[in-house]
Amino acid sequence: MNTLRKSVVSLLAGILAFAIVGVGVTEALAPHVWPSAMLGLPAGFVAGMVALPLTYLGLTYRTERRATGHASVRTRRRLRTFAGATVGFVVGGGLAMGVVWTQAIGLATAIVFVGFPVGLLSAVVAGYLAFRRSSVDRQPPGSTAH
Repeated sequence: MNTLRKSVVSLLAGILAFAIVGVGVTEALAPHVWPSAMLGLPAGFVAGMVALPLTYLGLTYRTERRATGHASVRTRRRLRTFAGATVGFVVGGGLAMGVVWTQAIGLATAIVFVGFPVGLLSAVVAGYLAFRRSSVDRQPPGSTAH
């Protein structure tokens, strides 16, 4: 699959993720939060921004694997790093938001002022750890790892 096709498919996946998550969160929170779109649209935006590169990297991995029998070290590392950062964002931000939300703070405030910043910080840490956990880092210089 060429780069233009992967880019278009990734863009469509990002738009679809934005629409599904944005509408879903907005509708799910409508009975509980008055301007539920205030939370649904940012959640959809984040989902779309995650789906776009994840789809592109997944398609690149699949294309390389079909063509040569294995994906390149660079592609595997990028995919692992991005997946680690995504998990770090969801887990770190979700836990922080959940802890603060149990206090006398509203859901929107917990998400915007605690969940999102802590999620970004934990995404950076988790992405870095996933990047550094590569088996290529433990190989002697000049060796080829697949």
